[in-house]
Amino acid sequence: MKNIKAIVFDFDGTLSLRSHAAYDKYRHDMKILFPHVDEHSIEFEAIVQNCITWDQYGTVSKKFVFDQLAKTYNLDKSITDDLASKWLDNFHLFQVLRDGVFDTLTELKKNYKLGCITNGDSKGQHSKLDICGLKPYFDSVIVSGDFGVHKPDPKIFIESCSQLGIEPDEMVYVGDTFYADVYGATLAGCTPVWLWPDRERPCQSDVHHIYSFSEIIEKVEEIKNK
Repeated sequence: MKNIKAIVFDFDGTLSLRSHAAYDKYRHDMKILFPHVDEHSIEFEAIVQNCITWDQYGTVSKKFVFDQLAKTYNLDKSITDDLASKWLDNFHLFQVLRDGVFDTLTELKKNYKLGCITNGDSKGQHSKLDICGLKPYFDSVIVSGDFGVHKPDPKIFIESCSQLGIEPDEMVYVGDTFYADVYGATLAGCTPVWLWPDRERPCQSDVHHIYSFSEIIEKVEEIKNK
């Protein structure tokens, strides 16, 4: 039996559908850059899809994405630079949570401490959590922009354990990014669960994984009983 006392979550891509939020935000910004292009046209969608490709799941700076736009479409760089610098001003307004998040967190909170560890800018990540109404569920929230290191550095996981008053082997950490979340939690001595919804491309690693958010309750019970 494994003594699990806390379940801790990544935010972007785990609690939220980051890809949906980014898509809607890029559509919003492209309407500003391309007011003459019909937003329902193939041309407009091609521009947005270029942004999604350059965005690389949010792992690159927005300046890189908007520099690519300026170069590819011969845009005024002062305008694209301005949009890039203001990305975080309203990105939190576009957040979409995964199905079942509130019900699952409510059920888990009956028996476990809950936490969140998320990489990113302090203002941006806190704004997302606030607007989604998630902070009341968590006993600890750590944003890498506040802490000074980011996942997969094990220090950020160890700090979460400290704030929750648990040992690393008493934490289950749920995330969608293998390197930052699964690898990082493993380095810290926590038990990772990979949220990987692509059933057509199954996980080949010997790691706990789930395909939908609501499966985490059953998965935690499985981990405890191993």
